[in-house]
Formats: sequence, C-alpha cells, structure tokens
Amino acid sequence: MPTFSKPQSKVLFSRKPITLNMAGQRSGKSHMIGFKSGYYIKNFPRMRGMIAANTYKQLSQSTLVAVRKVWKQEFGITEYDTRRDPKGVYVVNKKPPAHFKVYEEYDRYDGIISFRNGAIVYIASLDNYDAHDGKELGWAELDETKDTKEQALTAVILGRMSQPGLYINPDGELVYSDDLQTPFESFNPVCINTSPAVGVVEWLVDMFNLNAYDEEILEKITKKDDFFYKENDNKAICIYSTFHNEHNLPRNYISNRLKTLTKGDALKFVYGYPFTQSGGEFYDEFDRLKQVKKVQFRPFKPVHLTFDFNVMPYMTMLCSQIETVTMHADELNNLYNDPSDITRPVSVTKVRFFKEYCLKSPLNSVTGVVEAFRTDYGDKVNTVFYYGDASGKNRVAGLGEYRVFDDVEKELQGFIYPGSDRTMRRNPSVLKRRKFLQEIFKGGIHFIIIEIDPIGCPELIKDFQHLKLGKDGKLKEIVKVAETKATYEKYGHTSDACEYQVCSMFEDIFKS
Repeated sequence: MPTFSKPQSKVLFSRKPITLNMAGQRSGKSHMIGFKSGYYIKNFPRMRGMIAANTYKQLSQSTLVAVRKVWKQEFGITEYDTRRDPKGVYVVNKKPPAHFKVYEEYDRYDGIISFRNGAIVYIASLDNYDAHDGKELGWAELDETKDTKEQALTAVILGRMSQPGLYINPDGELVYSDDLQTPFESFNPVCINTSPAVGVVEWLVDMFNLNAYDEEILEKITKKDDFFYKENDNKAICIYSTFHNEHNLPRNYISNRLKTLTKGDALKFVYGYPFTQSGGEFYDEFDRLKQVKKVQFRPFKPVHLTFDFNVMPYMTMLCSQIETVTMHADELNNLYNDPSDITRPVSVTKVRFFKEYCLKSPLNSVTGVVEAFRTDYGDKVNTVFYYGDASGKNRVAGLGEYRVFDDVEKELQGFIYPGSDRTMRRNPSVLKRRKFLQEIFKGGIHFIIIEIDPIGCPELIKDFQHLKLGKDGKLKEIVKVAETKATYEKYGHTSDACEYQVCSMFEDIFKS
C-alpha cells in the first residue's frame, strides 16, 4: 500500500456513508479517487461504482487521467487492447470482450468502464444529473463537487446508493456478502472530493454544518502539520492544506503560490478554507476571521432585539447583548492587522449577536419570533430594548391606527418599559448604512466591534458574506418558489435588521 498523509488516511478509512474530502489545490484528491476506486474494483467487483465530475470535459481531461494513472501504478490495472495491451483488464464505452466476466449486461455501454473481473464503473458528468436517475450504486467518488448543483447530489446520487453487498464487520473492515441477512452494517460510501469554491457553496456548507466548526477549521488547517477531521451522524469531514502533499510537488511550489496570492485566496487555494468571498460583495470589509466568534448569552443582562418585517422567506429578529471592555493597543492592532496610532488601552463596545430567529411560514410573524425567543430565554431575561425598520411605525392602510410595532410592544410586554424603543425616526439610506458598517468591520471605528455567533446566526453570516453590491445599493437576487410562484429577495433581510440596530445605537457617530 502506498504512503498516505494523515488526512488522506482519515478519508481512506472513513466508515461514514458520506465523506467530505476538502483540501487546497494540488493536495492529492484525484490520487485518492484513483486509489479508493481501484480498491473497490479489485476487492468488490460485484459492487457497481460511479466516478463523476461536474462536466464531461473535467471528467475526461482531469479526473479520469489521474485515476487511470493511479490504477496502473498501484494495481496494475490497464486498458485492454487486442494489439497494444492484450493483458489489459478494462474497456471504456465498449461491450466487454468474451473473456471478461460479466455480472451485468447492457444494451449500450456508453459511460461504462467494464473490468475483466466483472466490475463496472459508471463515469458521469453531473451537469446532466437527471440522466443518472434509476442507477443502483454501491459506491461513488465525486470530483470537484463545489461546481455541482445541490440537486445532483441530494436528489440523484445519494438516492441511488442502495446496492446491497458491501458491509462493515465489527473490526471496521469492509467485507462482501450476498446474504441480505448478514448482521453487519450495510455500507454504500459516497466521497465528495473538492477544493473550496471561488465563493462559498452554501448547500455544501449547510450539508456538513461547517459553520459550527469555523474557528476550529481555521485553527487546524493553518498549522502546517495539522488538519480538521470531524465525524457527525452519518458524515465525516476532512479539511486540510496543500502542505500535506508538499513532498509530491515541485520545490517551492507552495511558497511561490503564497507569495502571489492574497490572504483570502491563500486561505482558499492553499489551506482549503471553505469560507471566502468571491468579489462584488455589498460588505466586502466583512471578515469571518474577525467578526464571527463564539458568543455566549449572558443571563439577566439586557437583550437587544432588532426586526426586519419581511415575511418571505422568513420573518427576521436578531438578538444581541452589549459588552463594554477595555482592550490594549496590541489587541486592537492585531485584530485589524493595522499599525495604527493606538498606543494606550481603549474602551470598546462589543455588539454581540448570539441568536437569530428567521422563521418561515406559519411562524413568520412578530408573534412567532417573539414566542420562540420567550421559549428559549424568557426565564433568563429581565430587560429588552428593540429596534427595527422605521416604516413599522407608520399606520397600515385600511387598519386604522394599527402599526406593525404595536405587535412588537404587545408581544414583549413584561420585558420592555417606555425607554425600550430605540427605533430611529427614519431609516437612513442603504449606502449610508453600508458605509458605517464597513468602517466598523475594517476597524476604522476601532471602539466598536461586531461579533456574530456561527451557530446562533447562520443567516446573518450568509447575508454579510454573500449579499452583492447593486447599482444603487443591495443587489436584489430574486428567488421564485416553484410550488406557489411566489417571489422573494434571497438576501438582505438579516443585514437590514443589523443595520437598523447598529446605526441607532451609535446614532451620534453615524450622523457625524
């Protein structure tokens, strides 16, 4: 067996049905696809496999080139040809020759690699994923899945992983049995092999709940000899840098890359960090490494709630607490990587968002979000201040004196007093709000720090990370609900709510 790096070994011996193998460029992911597929082909020929990439060009010119090289080097598996290689053991897109064992017969062999021992591997591009519906698979290796649509994986590939025969024995070894009553755990592995995308692949982040491990991922992968590995339910996650494959690369390859890449691109292309921005963001000064922190709720300390009253895709309420701390000059300078003129301790106000309530129908109302807050924190809160869209103070046409904020005040009874209303008289312009928060994010207003909990506030983080800058403000990316034909703006709701609060809290600075 060849020598594998520590993270590669974790991927190789994962016994979870779904494994994420995410790493920097040139980290040996294709080599792993070749070795694992060769192992399945040699030892479990009755198990139908799939090797797939996002496009046929990527599959044929990159993935399969590397895979076939590994097959030849590690297993002696070469392509059969009556003249050039009569001892070869596989054919591609052809009916297998008479001396090949056949477990499955097909009318056409397009997209099929057939092996002498009877194994077959489907080769597939996932840009036309519906073409693979109906196939029953034993294992699958997917390459550069960052470019693949979510439906290709969730609706098609994962739904096809149903061929019986491969099992895990009590020692963790893989064994084959055609007895359906075998007491061992059935195993149909899917491995998602990918480098981080230019932007962030939200569905992939959500599928593996990567937001919850953000700090740990960053800490692990930026250490040259360390990596991130986590098993959770039926999934395994392995994220690591190109340094683990340094011995197989040209001398100075990584150091030369680091010299030419920006910090953000280095984190992505070398270290394998899954959270980076793609350009054109509304809040391009937002930095997960600075603003996303573990935020603990502090019982019986005042809570600040801020609302955005759109009901599609959800009603938004953000929860935060304010903390004033003294920070030394070196702490602030290190936080913002800025050799500023701060030379003495500074009093800093931290706005710490610990929880969001972004509730969909039928709970997408003021009543719904406040009741959820009461359930979670009602016995631990005495005082609430509230903010939100100033238009909620206007009377609603046709409803007499009713204002949306009437519901806020009604639902928060017992938590609020006359001074709790911190809503601004009028919403500042979108671009002015943007300028203010940009300054806070980059450290230009060094005595205000915004911290956002990665588990409690995933939608707020997505908003700050993915919302794009439009011609006159926030780019309105419209989503249509297929079933109802209803439309809504994908991003902008949680950041609106945050802006209303922060601009109101620091109104004297904001208006100066």
